[in-house]
Amino acid sequence: MVAGLPAAPAMADDRPPPAVKALEGAVQAYRNGGCAKAAPLAATAIAGPEGLDGKMLSLAYDLVMECAVEAKDFAKAGAYAKRAIARPEASDFAWRMAVAGDFEAKRYSDGLDTIDRMISTGRGGALNSFPPAYFMQIRAQLERSGDAANEMRLLAILANPAYDPDDASAKIDDMSDWVRARYARKLLAAGKRDEARGMIAGLQGYSALVEVAFDPDLLALNGKPVDFRAVVEADLARHRAMLDRYPHALGVIDAIALDLHRLGRDDEVVTLLNATQPRLDTPGAFDDLAEKLPWFWNALAYAYLATGKYDAMVDAFSKGGKLKEGGLPNVSQIINLAQQQLVFGHAEEALATLDRMGEKPDASPYGLMQVRVVRGCAYAALGQLDKARVDLAYATAHEKDDPSTVSTLELCVGDEDAAAASYIRRLAKPDDRRGAMLELADYDAPDPRAPRSPFADRFDRVRKRADVVAAIRAAGGPVRLHLQTDPF
Repeated sequence: MVAGLPAAPAMADDRPPPAVKALEGAVQAYRNGGCAKAAPLAATAIAGPEGLDGKMLSLAYDLVMECAVEAKDFAKAGAYAKRAIARPEASDFAWRMAVAGDFEAKRYSDGLDTIDRMISTGRGGALNSFPPAYFMQIRAQLERSGDAANEMRLLAILANPAYDPDDASAKIDDMSDWVRARYARKLLAAGKRDEARGMIAGLQGYSALVEVAFDPDLLALNGKPVDFRAVVEADLARHRAMLDRYPHALGVIDAIALDLHRLGRDDEVVTLLNATQPRLDTPGAFDDLAEKLPWFWNALAYAYLATGKYDAMVDAFSKGGKLKEGGLPNVSQIINLAQQQLVFGHAEEALATLDRMGEKPDASPYGLMQVRVVRGCAYAALGQLDKARVDLAYATAHEKDDPSTVSTLELCVGDEDAAAASYIRRLAKPDDRRGAMLELADYDAPDPRAPRSPFADRFDRVRKRADVVAAIRAAGGPVRLHLQTDPF
């Protein structure tokens, strides 16, 4: 790294200044994999920077921050980042760490202030270099904490056309349109009707239009109902057109698989993904392999589910579950596997799968709710209702983390009155309505090869109850989606 930097002024006896020598030692130590030696040397260079030009000093800051992140000392990384960005030569990495340091400490307003400063000083490239998924995680944290003001600030930044993330996945997933739909909801709630109308104009993509279709006010502003079959057909055509533009993006293939799955064309999913498998072992075939490979196996597993192939489904989910997800254990696919084992009627195997995560799974609050719903329903399927009700009690106490868990567990333990009350409660809440409407929607008949959940009859009875139907109508339904949904 030092080789590409301009030469520093030498001392009278031609020895490099102490700061330059310290930085050279830090770089060499870092190359050798030794943050323990690299970080103190880089910090020494920062403390006495005589002889370092701006680019070299920026490198010293980056080394200290990189080592702090490696040690999971985000407070230290953030503190150095704030000092680094005071200088014009600061790297995009320093700007990212300055924002992340505040966000990790839950100083959301400060982090957003730094983003505003980033934009105002012409450092939009630093904003675009953030992984889009990171901002989605922060938005979810703001929503869960009830910090509506800062969530709206973040959505305004991400909905601005000037935000153009480097990561191709944002374009593949139509993240910008989803953000615009969410931001439109906020604008409408704030009485900014014209701005909200402009924000939803021309939206495309299933995720974005779900936000519009299940918000009565946004749907009225849209002026026409959403034809989800046409939306997904358009998604499929758009994603297929992206194959030439992003030939090294596994995310495009994953997106095509999801489109086909929603359209009920799961045999085509299996053909597509099995034809892709040889490329997975080809070096350089995919730029996003580490990030998207777990979802490749997830898509294949759901296709096998839909076509009734139990052993192949277990194999695909198991392969995905062995991979890291965002650098962390992939608990989501272990949960998905257990859930679909239960759908196939293998409750004991579902419990054994969940047991692999230990007594205290390393999962988000939402993930922990998914563990509870699958485990509780598995206990119920085995007739162990006392154990199932323990999970139901937990879910009820943490309902805000995932309201659907309560509805499903009430069904599993056989309390159809309570399940109906849960759905009615969710349908009445703007933030919960979309999920409830999607669960209660009328979908196309499943592939006859697909398994039928042991709780499907209870669900059908609850969704057809007069009180639930009335609540659906009050929320803007009923909804008919000419698509497939996954059984549970």
